[in-house]
Amino acid sequence: MPCCVIGPGLVGSFLGAAANAPWVVSRRGRPVHEQVLLPRGMRCWQPRQIASPTAPALVATRVHQTNWAHLPVHSLAAQNGLGQPIPVVVCFMAIDRLADGCITSIGVPPRLVVGPLAPCWRPVLEAWSAAGITIQEVADPQPAQFEKAILNATVGPLCLATGLTMAQIWADPTWRALALEATREGVLIAKDRGVRIEPGIAERACRFFSQVGTHVPSIVRDPGELPSILGYLLGCAVSPAPALEHIASLLATSNAVSR
Repeated sequence: MPCCVIGPGLVGSFLGAAANAPWVVSRRGRPVHEQVLLPRGMRCWQPRQIASPTAPALVATRVHQTNWAHLPVHSLAAQNGLGQPIPVVVCFMAIDRLADGCITSIGVPPRLVVGPLAPCWRPVLEAWSAAGITIQEVADPQPAQFEKAILNATVGPLCLATGLTMAQIWADPTWRALALEATREGVLIAKDRGVRIEPGIAERACRFFSQVGTHVPSIVRDPGELPSILGYLLGCAVSPAPALEHIASLLATSNAVSR
């Protein structure tokens, strides 16, 4: 498919392989050669490295590492967080690298939510669907984007603050209650921003986190994501959000101790 991937990390490689993307822009000094286990089978992905991205470009770098001024038209961000100046494909999935080096999704079937896109993305959406990834096309992707950010603002930061795994956080009644209260606060923050999240997010959070306990959250790999996730939500809050603020304070304390 005529798609370029900017940032062939775990998510970029998973979606790039699923789209058969022939080109990649990478800071790596070595060729990209990944074995990717997709829902409908193994695929070897060996894209050609190019110096500058071509359109359409799938932006899979972190928000804070993205050069927004130098993206081609019709770029699409496969990123966690909020506030991106380009359309976002919201990724409800947990991507990890297995012990044998293979990249795959774990726990939950991968699902992507997208809003209206330029026609050049149609072949990519079809390729993702053919690879076994569920595609949901919606008129407004903001509710999905806020929901993903809310999920990312709870358990992942608690893992970072405590050193516990997702499974350990979710198995602990106190941590789980804090995560669910923070989820409720996130929904209210979204509502104040005019974004309505469908009822049942707590149940969806329970289903997701109970199935991805071995997943290493991206925020643990790169705490630089925090400002575009937890920080963004707190920056949007017009009323007190004590659970989210407590998570932020735990992070601040753990960072102070580590220094």
